[in-house]
Amino acid sequence: MNVRPIITALLALTALFSIRTPLSAQEDPELQALERIIAVVGNEIILQSDVDAQIFQMEAAGMPVEDVCPIVDQLMLQKLLLHQARLDSIMVDDGEVTAQIDRRLEYYISMFGSVEAFEAEYGKTVAAWKAEFREPMREQIMADRMQGEIEGQVRATPRDIADHFDAIPTDSLPLIPEEVRYSRLLIEPELSEAQKLETRAFMDSIRSEVVAGRLSLTLAAMRHSEDPGSKYKGGCYEDIRRGAFVPEVEGQVFATPEGAFSPVFESDFGFHFVKTTNIRGEVFSMCHVLMKPAVPESAMQAAAALADSVVVLLDADSLTFEQAVEQFSTEEGTSNQGGRITNPRTGGLFHGVDELERMDFFLINELRPGEHSTASAVQGAEQQAYAIYKLDERKPAHAANPQQDYELFQMQVEAELRQAKLNKWVRRRLAETYVRLTPDFAGCDFDRDWLGETASGTR
Repeated sequence: MNVRPIITALLALTALFSIRTPLSAQEDPELQALERIIAVVGNEIILQSDVDAQIFQMEAAGMPVEDVCPIVDQLMLQKLLLHQARLDSIMVDDGEVTAQIDRRLEYYISMFGSVEAFEAEYGKTVAAWKAEFREPMREQIMADRMQGEIEGQVRATPRDIADHFDAIPTDSLPLIPEEVRYSRLLIEPELSEAQKLETRAFMDSIRSEVVAGRLSLTLAAMRHSEDPGSKYKGGCYEDIRRGAFVPEVEGQVFATPEGAFSPVFESDFGFHFVKTTNIRGEVFSMCHVLMKPAVPESAMQAAAALADSVVVLLDADSLTFEQAVEQFSTEEGTSNQGGRITNPRTGGLFHGVDELERMDFFLINELRPGEHSTASAVQGAEQQAYAIYKLDERKPAHAANPQQDYELFQMQVEAELRQAKLNKWVRRRLAETYVRLTPDFAGCDFDRDWLGETASGTR
C-alpha cells in the first residue's frame, strides 16, 4: 500500500494536534526524553515530535506505521516549501489563519459532539488550542501556497491521456462500479398561513415562560425543540463561526445582546427564538428552540394528488420531465437545472450505485434510461414529500477506459504532471539549500534525494 498520499493529507491535521505525553512521563519529569532535531532544511527544522505526531495520526486512523521513511520524506518536502515561501516573502494574513483554524475547530467539535468533549480529548481549552496552533497553521498555508505556485496550472491533452492509458497493463485497469445519472421532481406540501400563525403563537408562549423564569431554556428545548443537533444539549451551540447557520438565525444572534432573548422569528426550518450567550468577532455561541409547523393531512393529500397528476402528464407526453420540474418542483437546488442531481462527493452528475440513498436506489434501479418512476413518498429536506425520478443514463460496471472515464484519466495525468513539476523544482532547490539529516535515516529510500549533495556540501 502506498502511504505517501495518505501522509500528505495528514500533514495539515498534524499541525492541529499535539502528542499527549503518557501520564507516567507527565508525572515524572525524569522520564521525559529531551526534544531532538532530526533534520534541517534551509532555516527550518524537523523535530522528533513532528514525526511522532504523524505516526500518532496514522495509527489513530487505523493505519499501522511500519516504515517511518515516507513520513520523514513528506515532512522534509513541507519544510523545503516553507523555507522557499519565506524567501519569496509569501504572506498569509491573520484573518485567513483564523478562518482555517475555526473551520477545523468546527469540524472537530461536531465530530466529538461538544466543546467539552473536545477539550477533554486534547487536554486544553479551545482558546489555548487556537493559540498554540496559530503559527503551525500559518506555516501550513504558506507551504501549500508555495506548492501551488510551483505546480501552477497544468492541463492534460487528449494525447497525454491516450499515452497514459496505453501504458497501463490491461489487467491493472481499475474496475469502475455501475454508475447512474438521474433527475428528480420533488413536490412538498404547502403550509397554510393559519398553520404558521398557530406555531408562531405557541412559540411566543414558550418564549414568555422562559424569559419570565417559569421554564428553563434547557427544559424548553428538550420538550419542544425539533432541532436534533441541540435538543438534548440545552438547545445550545458553542463556538460557531459566522456562516454556518442560515442568515435569519445568525442575524438574530448578532442583533441580540449577550444573555438576552430574541423575538420569535421564521426561517426555512421553522420558527425559532435564540438566546445569545457569547460573541467574539465572527465566532458566536447561542441557544435556541425550533418548532416546525405541523403539516395537515389535507396538504399531504394535495401534494400526493399533484404528483400523481404530473405522472399522468409525463406518461401522455404532454410535457417533458424538464418542463415538469420547472413548473411543479419545489426543490430549489435542482428546479433550475431540469431536476438533475449532483454528486456532492465529486461535483459531477454520475453517482456510483453504492453511493445512493437506499430509497433512491430502489426507485431508480428498475428504470431504463429515459424512463421515469411513479410518484413515491420520500423524506424531503424538512418534511415528507412526493418525488418522481427519471433515469438519465446508466453506465454498467466496466474496466476504466478513456471513452467512458475521460475525467478520471485526466485527473491522473494532471496529478502526474504536477508531481513532475514539483520534483524538478525540488532537485533544483536542493542544489542551493542547506539540508542535514541525522544518520538514523541513511537507509531510507526517499522519493527525493535528501541524502544527495546539497548546498551544505555534504552527502
